[in-house]
Amino acid sequence: MNDARLARLHAIVATVPLAAWAVFHVWEQWAAFRGRLAWLVRMHSTSSGPAVAAELLVGVAPLLARAALHVGALVRRERLPGMAREGDTALGVGLGFLAPWASSVAILFLLWHVAWLWGAKVMGADSVELYDAMQRTLGLPWALVLHAVGLGAIAWHLAAALPDGLEAVGLVTGPESRSSARTVTLAIGLCLFVLTAQLVGWLGTGTGTFWPIQVVGQ
Repeated sequence: MNDARLARLHAIVATVPLAAWAVFHVWEQWAAFRGRLAWLVRMHSTSSGPAVAAELLVGVAPLLARAALHVGALVRRERLPGMAREGDTALGVGLGFLAPWASSVAILFLLWHVAWLWGAKVMGADSVELYDAMQRTLGLPWALVLHAVGLGAIAWHLAAALPDGLEAVGLVTGPESRSSARTVTLAIGLCLFVLTAQLVGWLGTGTGTFWPIQVVGQ
């Protein structure tokens, strides 16, 4: 595979599956705000059969491939998705400056997150035990800080790099289109950060991170 094709593959794998997985994950976990029972019902529907296969295909497999491509690009000192390019606006340059760091932190956080929760599943934990474990763990200061950094890194990575992924699949063409797409992806990244941080704060402390939450179910 030549360098151009490898770079396009890296841009796609590093962004498109992650964006889809993140949106799905927010929808899946948001059920917690309707109470523990609603969360358990949602998790039961998304943790069996085809749903697990889809999560492995869209979430876990691309994460492992992305980690390998990311390390390879670092070793070869190649451009990483999200880094600024000629013709980028000030927003692109600003996001691109920290994009390599955000990408690395996001990969490490996601690998830990998958190992933590899927590892518990492999060891036989059911949804009730996972829910209780999340509440216990996310209430610890180190876990809240870790998630703040990790979720922030994911949001930054998507804001900076998703235009590259969209360009690689042909939905974005040229600097102007890339600049417009980056404005949209910045909004997407901010929304994902706020929604996921709100959920983590509620699970860990019983209140939302940014605004108070009242659970309507048990």
